[in-house]
Amino acid sequence: MINVDADIAIIGAGAAGATLAATLSEFTNKRIVLLERGGYYTHEFFDQRELDMSVLYAQRGGRTTVDGAIPVQSGECVGGGTTVNFALCFDPRQDVWGGWKRDMGVAPFSFERSANDFGVSGLNMASALADVRRRLNVHTPSDDEINDNNRNFAAGCKALGVQTKRFELNMIDCIGCGYCGQGCAYDRKLSTMVTYAHDALRRNVHLIHHCEVQSIQFAQRGTQRVATGLTAIVRPTAPGSEKNSVEPGELAIGAKLIIVSAGAIASPALLQRSHLPDPNQLIGRGLVLHPSLPIAGVFDKELSNYRGITGAIYSDQYYSSHGFYYECLFDHPVAAACALPVIGSEHFALMAQYPKLAGFGLMLVDSVGSRNGVLWDEGRQTADIIYHLSEPDKERLRFAARRGVEIMFAAGAKEVVLTSDEQLGSLGSARFKNRQDAALCDRLQFRPCETFLVSSHAQATVKMGEDPKRSSVNSRGESHACKNLMVCDASVFPTSCGANPMISVMTLARYQGKRVANEMSRYGM
Repeated sequence: MINVDADIAIIGAGAAGATLAATLSEFTNKRIVLLERGGYYTHEFFDQRELDMSVLYAQRGGRTTVDGAIPVQSGECVGGGTTVNFALCFDPRQDVWGGWKRDMGVAPFSFERSANDFGVSGLNMASALADVRRRLNVHTPSDDEINDNNRNFAAGCKALGVQTKRFELNMIDCIGCGYCGQGCAYDRKLSTMVTYAHDALRRNVHLIHHCEVQSIQFAQRGTQRVATGLTAIVRPTAPGSEKNSVEPGELAIGAKLIIVSAGAIASPALLQRSHLPDPNQLIGRGLVLHPSLPIAGVFDKELSNYRGITGAIYSDQYYSSHGFYYECLFDHPVAAACALPVIGSEHFALMAQYPKLAGFGLMLVDSVGSRNGVLWDEGRQTADIIYHLSEPDKERLRFAARRGVEIMFAAGAKEVVLTSDEQLGSLGSARFKNRQDAALCDRLQFRPCETFLVSSHAQATVKMGEDPKRSSVNSRGESHACKNLMVCDASVFPTSCGANPMISVMTLARYQGKRVANEMSRYGM
């Protein structure tokens, strides 16, 4: 048994955990240990091969909902999802945070630069966001960085009067290799692995990777339950990872403050298997996934579809009316082959046209459903992800699919393909030959394992709010049931944050890190 003593233990080294570790080490001299279930892989390891790089994902990219219908992707490595995402940056939506304040009592989270939240000088969301944007070099790509795929999408939207915008990206001097999803081999994508995790390590934060946290330990002190430490297993270091700081084996960590930042699937699973009191059975409940439906078009000529900056153009025109985005992205061959419909020779013929394919996706801002959630299965030692689309969400997806097919035809595609094998009227699968066929999208049922949806934005499973009957943590991220235990990641969002969540998560982490640094007495430090 290896024993480690710390003031602060942070579980998860992704968007939230790495940002917290860097912030707390910047503003305090406390002993901080940062724990990561995955490995510590740097740019030398990223070989741009899809199957090799699956090691960067939870369950090597094979994690799905319990019915196998929706892959639920997240990074599982130092840097987490920021290591394998497409660098798409959306500032926190003030209208969404305002709704949380109104509906859940989440406060203060001020967006005025003059605010001093929680009585801490200079603490506000605006300054935290500015810090994150500056550290990540968030900026808009130039005209010459837009590839054919993004240009086609923009042209299709323009033809139909659909407004588009350019993504902001956390990159610097991108060379346009197109392999963001396999880790940046050139350190041009400014993930937390090369920014905040690097900053934390430079300030002597103790990183332990390949570390599976088994449970949080508690003590009863008078009438209060207090988090006191963790038990974990350190696995042997996988080939290609940086050397670990401890030897493989059992690990016990004592800490005065424990912050869970393992993501919206792993965080509630850890709290459940640690038997954190949950009298209203809220932990894990109300999962949102931002389910996304890919839309592909077959063109007459070869395109630069993944080369260049993969994601440069999007449209939020239908966000207010229908709650979805169109986001221009493109998959590599293995992922594309898994997603595209039909089988056998028909599938082979479709994949043979890969150089002529264009693609974008529609991302639904889904509603909170009480049946959806994460449940730790003690017998199988795994987290079950339960998710069903509501009927109103299906209706919004149908509209988005239909309009998306029309956009792809308007861009010049000779055939448009949805990732669905559902029979749509006279069509044996969702392969459309003309724009008029787009109306058949109204028949989509989104049957599990017939229509392929994918998720990369799990949220809202350890909800934040001031009423313990409706939330699991308060506005400081502190557990209602236990002292000196915090949660800080996308799981604390009461609903969808309303956009791709990376910058919202990092802004929250920067904010809470600054707050904790100024409120150490709350945690006995």
